[in-house]
Amino acid sequence: MSCRCYYVGPDGESYNPSLKAPKTFDVEKDCIALREAMKGMGTDENTIIDILGHRNTEQRLKIRDHYKTMYGKDLIEKLKGELTGNFERLVVMLLTDGPTIKAKALYDAMKGAGTKESVIIEILCTASNDEIAEIKQAYENLIFNCIAFLCSSIDSSLEQDVSSDLSGCFKHFVTALLQGKRDEVTDEQFERMKKEGVSSILDMAKVGQDVADIYDAGVGKLGTDESVFIRLLAGRSIWHLQAVSKAYEKTTGHSLMEAIDSETSGDFRDALMLTLCACILRLRAYSDLLACSMAGLGTNDSSLMRIIVTRCEIDLKDISLQFEADQGKSLAQWIKEDTSGDYCKLLLTLLGEE
Repeated sequence: MSCRCYYVGPDGESYNPSLKAPKTFDVEKDCIALREAMKGMGTDENTIIDILGHRNTEQRLKIRDHYKTMYGKDLIEKLKGELTGNFERLVVMLLTDGPTIKAKALYDAMKGAGTKESVIIEILCTASNDEIAEIKQAYENLIFNCIAFLCSSIDSSLEQDVSSDLSGCFKHFVTALLQGKRDEVTDEQFERMKKEGVSSILDMAKVGQDVADIYDAGVGKLGTDESVFIRLLAGRSIWHLQAVSKAYEKTTGHSLMEAIDSETSGDFRDALMLTLCACILRLRAYSDLLACSMAGLGTNDSSLMRIIVTRCEIDLKDISLQFEADQGKSLAQWIKEDTSGDYCKLLLTLLGEE
């Protein structure tokens, strides 16, 4: 389980999921219903949506495993044979655990010609230490399964692939994130913060020093010392960075976001800015990612469904409210305009709109 600070707001308030799964469910009944939905001519997509769209990850994985016990067939492969397009991809994603979803996306982003840096930024710049560790393990499992399937010998890991695919300051920052060494509050500090406020867990002298270091590394000198930005943004806790951001603006008259924007560039800048945004304005960070997935011509369906699936049990209800405040139109309406059919219906179900 990740540090609880990743599931609460800046003042310790709880975030709200959009998916409300039943506390108890009949796994055998669900398996029978899914099998019936795929029997004969045609497929009963509504039953598939109704079941998988109203179960949490733990329940869906139990359904996946129990289906094979009952019928001797792989549920994912069975569904792949019945469904097509983005609806099929979304259903398969729902029957996959979160770390594996992210590990597969990272693997796909780095294999072959070119690298999809935006995927690496989206996944790793918003992750906690525990999530980083889980993603790294899932990536190794993925590589191992590929080796077994291909009967070949490949010695690789997420860190090795990042090192070979990325370059410059962006590579250094992502490598730092992959160490999973960000300061995180203890349970005792978390409980104290809830009672006494965020200031009770902050070292303000350290905050002040970090503000000075960032200024001296950026706008306070000719050129930029990127190592300072990497060290602080990959290592300091969420609430410490919130305090640094506020103190920096109070001291300099400019936001820390503006400093990063003016002192860095390219993928390195994008990674730093998303990391900071995820620390100080977490809901806004995901709201922006969702908007980017649907803005302009076409839809980045992989990003859209990945965020919906991995956040619907954590904070998607609050992200949806932030999205509407940011865009002037609801997330549900954007999804309706950018997607269609059963794919759209399942996304809206996960959003709590169906």
